[in-house]
Amino acid sequence: MKKSNQIFKENEKISKEFNKEIHTLRFSLTTKCTLDCSYCFVQKDGRVISFNVAKKILKLFLCSPGKEKILIIYGGEPLLFLGLLEKIIIFSKKIAKENSKKLIISNGTNGTLLSKRNLLFFKKNDVKISISLDGKKETHNIARVSKNQIGSFDMVIKKIPLLLKNTPPQNCCVLFGILPLSVDNIFENFLYIISLGFDSVNIEPIQSKLFKWTNRQQKCFKIEMKKVTEFVFKNIENGNFIFLNSINRELKDGNISHLYDKAPCPFYQNLEVYPDGEMAFSPFLINSPERNDFIIGKVNEGFSEKYEECFYNCQTIRCQKCFELYGRRKYSEKNIANDVVKMRNIYSIYTARKILEISNEKKIFRNYINEAKKRIFE
Repeated sequence: MKKSNQIFKENEKISKEFNKEIHTLRFSLTTKCTLDCSYCFVQKDGRVISFNVAKKILKLFLCSPGKEKILIIYGGEPLLFLGLLEKIIIFSKKIAKENSKKLIISNGTNGTLLSKRNLLFFKKNDVKISISLDGKKETHNIARVSKNQIGSFDMVIKKIPLLLKNTPPQNCCVLFGILPLSVDNIFENFLYIISLGFDSVNIEPIQSKLFKWTNRQQKCFKIEMKKVTEFVFKNIENGNFIFLNSINRELKDGNISHLYDKAPCPFYQNLEVYPDGEMAFSPFLINSPERNDFIIGKVNEGFSEKYEECFYNCQTIRCQKCFELYGRRKYSEKNIANDVVKMRNIYSIYTARKILEISNEKKIFRNYINEAKKRIFE
């Protein structure tokens, strides 16, 4: 790895030095958290990113090719370090403006530290809020627990009215975690989340060694996902707009189907940065026992030579195999929820294409698409 890699030097013309487009940057502000959820892959070792490291990677991200950018800030719990979070958001917006980039900032939170103060800051700076809620109390409390193993539902639910009151609808989303144990109740829990006042949901099948998916549970997920997407579709004509983030992404630019049409460069939407400045293409692999094998560089040192000098071309075998080989290297266990995530994506693509087709004839579906494009959270 080259020390003080040129593309991270403050005074260099970064956009000329770095040849790969970074569309989405997932940015772990801290590994410290207020909860101890049993399916969380983050090692809670209390690390926090320095503002200097944050500035370097954000400059690279916002000066890389491409006009549209998504910055996803998560942890741990980012709201534990509100002052640093605010500095990062303000800096990101400044660099985006200087480089004529359209930037979406999405902050993931467990909801326990939401307050009027931080919500007003997010509203003023047009920051999207994604709050983790796995459904009704009995479902949510299966895995989303405090450090003394008490369910967090009561802590989170009391923050919901404050969140909805101080956040524009297009900036508020529920991260709806789906455990294999709760798969039979997906549609029921989805309706419960909608009943709270949310209109945007991101369905997230849980990937964890503690919660493995059986064939029966995968089939059940398929049935429940069909119910959810049919419900979303049928309600459009009544003007009752409910949004799934995966459908929104497909409606906006075909982002989901592109995952299957060609081999996307992992830099485009898989770049992860951790508090020490470590960079990888997967939050799961960088938290695995073999984590050192998956680090592709460090912000203060640069990318390893392989990733610094490559150029993306989806027609080449090298690029087509890059991400596949990256994930296989010294890591034989299959991501246990991959097939379930693919099911979610397939139903989302199918629903998005139906909406696009009908929108040629019905204005209400065109209106829905316009609203969906405002609700991109990742």
